[in-house]
Amino acid sequence: MDYINSEPEFYKFLTFDEKISKKVRTNYISWLRFLSQNHKIDDKLNFDKIDAIISIEEKRKINRNFYTKDKDLSNFKSSLRKYNKYLNNGFSTKIKNSIRKEEDDINVDNKITNTEKESLILSRIGQGNFRNNLIKYWSTCSVTNFDKTGLLIASHIKPWKESNNIERLDAFNGLLLLPNYDKLFDRGYINFDSNGKIKISKFLNAVDKNILNINSEIKLRNLEKEHIKYLEYHKEFCFIN
Repeated sequence: MDYINSEPEFYKFLTFDEKISKKVRTNYISWLRFLSQNHKIDDKLNFDKIDAIISIEEKRKINRNFYTKDKDLSNFKSSLRKYNKYLNNGFSTKIKNSIRKEEDDINVDNKITNTEKESLILSRIGQGNFRNNLIKYWSTCSVTNFDKTGLLIASHIKPWKESNNIERLDAFNGLLLLPNYDKLFDRGYINFDSNGKIKISKFLNAVDKNILNINSEIKLRNLEKEHIKYLEYHKEFCFIN
């Protein structure tokens, strides 16, 4: 897999495993985006390839009006090494194992009923009571008013993995979205502010936005104060801005 396709997961790795500040996370994304325009950055990346990329960029910097300092090359190298660490970390497997463990913990929890256990686990994939409650609340797509609910996805705002059992079933921690909006939100390329107005990642260009049919005028059809804490969480830890 190449860098661009793994970018949202890499961002989560920086957030939750490396515990890096939002500003620095965004810097890493910016540097890797720039490098990926001219270099193949994928799961074959290693220290030799990193050194080769930096060597090429050192020669190219004299013909640029930006990223011309030795510090910029150092930042490039740092971002590539961090991505290499992500590749060798088994982050995807760790996430899957963590979710399985959480599901196992729910199953052995004697303080909740079997019905509650089933509801919690179904909520992870946007099914069961969680989905039903979102349909009851929104009726149609949270953004577009599209009313074919069978085509809409029940999406957690604060991800299931980071939520407690109450948050996992809370209808205010969910949006009912068309698949394109759901994927963009889940992968961190859009967010909604405290007024419900869409915020679009700077890493989506004009062509991307046109193809995906998103623009700055989009808003959530409804927003209550109970939604805001979840949207703030998404903004801080999930939104790639």
